[in-house]
Amino acid sequence: MTMKMYYVANFYMPFGKAYGIQLAKMCEALIEEGVDLTLVVPSRGPQGSLREFYGLRVDIPTIWLPTLDLAVYDRFGYFCMAFSFSASYLVFLWYRWLHGERFILYTIDADRYSSSALACIPAPLFSEMHGGKPRTLAQRLLFWRMCGIIAINRIIIDELKKTFSYARTRYIAEPNGVDLAMFSPQDKSQARIKLGLPPDAPTVLYAGRFYEWKGLEIIPHVAALTPEIRWVMVGDTREKFIAVVGESLPKNMHFAGARPYSEMPLWNAAADAVLVLGTKRNEQSYRWTSPMKLFEHMAAGRPIIASATPAIKDVVSDGEALLYEPDNAKDLADKARQAVADGAGIVELVSRAVQAAQRLAWNERAKRVIQFIESTLNESISR
Repeated sequence: MTMKMYYVANFYMPFGKAYGIQLAKMCEALIEEGVDLTLVVPSRGPQGSLREFYGLRVDIPTIWLPTLDLAVYDRFGYFCMAFSFSASYLVFLWYRWLHGERFILYTIDADRYSSSALACIPAPLFSEMHGGKPRTLAQRLLFWRMCGIIAINRIIIDELKKTFSYARTRYIAEPNGVDLAMFSPQDKSQARIKLGLPPDAPTVLYAGRFYEWKGLEIIPHVAALTPEIRWVMVGDTREKFIAVVGESLPKNMHFAGARPYSEMPLWNAAADAVLVLGTKRNEQSYRWTSPMKLFEHMAAGRPIIASATPAIKDVVSDGEALLYEPDNAKDLADKARQAVADGAGIVELVSRAVQAAQRLAWNERAKRVIQFIESTLNESISR
């Protein structure tokens, strides 16, 4: 029997940030694995084709529900927007349920408010969790009703079990995934020609948005310690970076601005090594983050320099990446020099990372999530 699923997410779609990509890729994989899925999102901004925007292989049936767009008006405005989206999906889902339709509810922790009302629908409820949660009334209601949680690492599971120890919820740890058809080893020289990059300059790539919580301030210090390396920043402008880190930048830092997601395989291929940040100074960065770009770097076959945070070490080992001590610029500089040297040890490192990436494919993740949902429902029936 086909699994009918409504994936309810308080996200503006389509959108080019990581959460939009994660949502689209997971929906695509679930559909390809046989789930009858409909995405339910708020109606804010332009409503374009998700298939075209994200370069998907399938169409994602999408319901855009009317929502008050007040998120720009501070936290209270965002709360009002989340509340209006909750009211819209309650009407939509109850109408379906009362007319005899039976389905599974799937959601993601987009914020602290918008998923909680799903507890009022009698359908089996599952949620992706990308971080710890406060024990608020809304969250307690949600966990009381939750059948299963798909967390992006085991650290989050341990935290949630402590916070909501009374809940009978089942858990599974599933990191984010990667599109193996999109990210695979490519010729570095050809990639540099296409992007107009110097053919021989040692290059380390950082790809991602410029947010304070990521620990970006280490990069200028490392770049100053490694003048022989070009540090290429893809994700935003030099001005945005300076606004975040609040200091001048060395000349060997170069900015490509925001680039379309479809271009990222080329940028990966053009680099001698790629950087994944993490800092002790922010809990989200240190404990929760499961960056999709880490898996994309692994599949692309480039040497990875990654911060040895608990979140990153939950996914990748020092046999698959060069791990540096978080917030230690000298250690990061040493690892960068080692990575661009491209010795025999680095070749082995890359080979193991490419092999490990195979189990992180979105479709493999979707298969495990479907098995988790089915086993959870079967267990609840047998009680």
